[in-house]
Amino acid sequence: MQMADNRQSNNRRIKQNMVEGSRSQQNTKRKKTNLILNILIIVVSLLIIGSLYFVLFKTESDPADQSNKTASSTAKKEDAAKSNNSSKNEEKASDDKTETTDSDDPNVAKVITKDWKPIGTEQTGDHVNSYSSTSVDWQEKRKAFSEATDIPVEDTSLWFVEQGADPATQAIGTLSTKETPDKAYRVYITWVDGEGWQPTKVEELKTNDKR
Repeated sequence: MQMADNRQSNNRRIKQNMVEGSRSQQNTKRKKTNLILNILIIVVSLLIIGSLYFVLFKTESDPADQSNKTASSTAKKEDAAKSNNSSKNEEKASDDKTETTDSDDPNVAKVITKDWKPIGTEQTGDHVNSYSSTSVDWQEKRKAFSEATDIPVEDTSLWFVEQGADPATQAIGTLSTKETPDKAYRVYITWVDGEGWQPTKVEELKTNDKR
């Protein structure tokens, strides 16, 4: 009986050892598997981070790419500048377009017309066509005469100012430079509300008939 009990006890120990050995092997395999998975996750993460770094930073710092961007930006700025200059030149050419015609007046050498702009004004409210030399309106008339003839106000001899066809909105001035009083001009100006006096016509006189 005792021998049988010993055999059974030995068998149980053997089985228990086998079970524990199997569990140990399974745990070892599981640990290896987890380790491999963790290593793969780390490797994949590093690859993703490296790819993102290359795309986001390497491309931006690429000298060739930066050079291309700079060249493209410079070209766009140059094109915009050329377009702007072209528009300004066309506008200036339009503004500078001067027409010269003959006149039936025997004292007029030639008639000059141009797309002059109003000179601006400091006046507000209802406009009064003033011929007082101390008024703002008078000073603005002188500026308009100067604008039409390219004679600075301080170099101008203003010989005569009279009403135009519409006394409320038109005036005519005869002027010359101080150095050449015989070379006179007759300038026609028209009032534009809110914008001031606008030259409309210049007659170059053969003789100064207001001297």
